[in-house]
Amino acid sequence: MTFSVADFRYLDKQIAGTYTVVLSCDNALPHLLTDDDLRLAVKSMKTKLEKDGLLVISIRDYDRLIREKPRAELPRVFDTDEGRRITFQVWDWDVADITYIVQHFIVKQAGTTWETLFHQTQYRALQRSELTHMFEEVGFKDIRWHMPDETGFFQPIVTARNGG
Repeated sequence: MTFSVADFRYLDKQIAGTYTVVLSCDNALPHLLTDDDLRLAVKSMKTKLEKDGLLVISIRDYDRLIREKPRAELPRVFDTDEGRRITFQVWDWDVADITYIVQHFIVKQAGTTWETLFHQTQYRALQRSELTHMFEEVGFKDIRWHMPDETGFFQPIVTARNGG
């Protein structure tokens, strides 16, 4: 089995050969904020698939999240050999609900002191219909959405076949 890591907009330039499966999981695609970048990535993934090869992508359930507009994720606590870690996120939605900024906080225990780390990124709230349309536009077939209640995985998974 061969694994590679690359910018999925430029797979055709960074990765040799074609594959039975191309996998992009854990909400990676919504980092692409424009239709042009998204289209480039979807086309690029298709170039790396053998005919009838399978594309597998998981993303957050933005259809639901846009309706609910959560402002934060609850803190999660992890006990490690180095001390306790507490992580949480604060989400700021744009006015049009197209993108949102995630502020990710990590509070780290080191003995009797605590340190707070902060990272910020922007995501596109990519709805299922948008991604399905993009797949159809570049020639994928047999596009199917598999929801968490069906798969047991925490994010929706979309699969599509390379139509050649």
